[in-house]
Amino acid sequence: MVRLKAIVAAGLVLSISLVGCLEKKDKNPPLLNIAVDGEMGEDGWYVGSVSITMNATDNESGIKEIKYRINGDFWKDYVMPIRLNRDGFYFLEFYAKDGKGNEVHKNMSIKIDATSPSINFSNFEPGYIYFRGMKMITPRIPRDTMVIGNFVVEVSASDALSGIKKVEFYLGKGKAYEDDEAPFQWTIERAFGIYNVTAVAFDHAGNYAEVCIEEVQFINL
Repeated sequence: MVRLKAIVAAGLVLSISLVGCLEKKDKNPPLLNIAVDGEMGEDGWYVGSVSITMNATDNESGIKEIKYRINGDFWKDYVMPIRLNRDGFYFLEFYAKDGKGNEVHKNMSIKIDATSPSINFSNFEPGYIYFRGMKMITPRIPRDTMVIGNFVVEVSASDALSGIKKVEFYLGKGKAYEDDEAPFQWTIERAFGIYNVTAVAFDHAGNYAEVCIEEVQFINL
């Protein structure tokens, strides 16, 4: 509370003094910083657990409370870093309030996919001869698995969260083909010799899984 005290002499105001103190007004919201720590994959996906740290400051009336909530749940007091350990989509809301009731609000979205996709050959397995696409029992001479003539290798690949981005096919150590649409297929038109046949599925987060049939003999000139 402020009171004015005036000294008056002969009808003139000689001096004015302030009695009491000025009340400081805080109309500014606090500063709220959010830090996210986690391994980032591709396309904005995290590929492991995520830790979120909140820090609020107010140099005028101080911080009264800091709260957060996840996916519209109840508001919780922030006391330690927030841990997100499971795959999924998260919408996080944060706010901080100072001693005068000023608030600051923030939000963010986080998506986590730490699980590798699944992949299997649909029409190709060891221990058989594939003669121009027809599956036959092999006499196991000279190898368990043989491909004679043209052959279309097909794989089934799936990912429950971020989805399949592409499948790469390898003949030996070299990448022979890439397919980004199901059904994931590779037509082997010319090959001669003994090679491992490998298919690798990648999801949109950057996780991958592979399937391989070793030492396949190819006779296709």
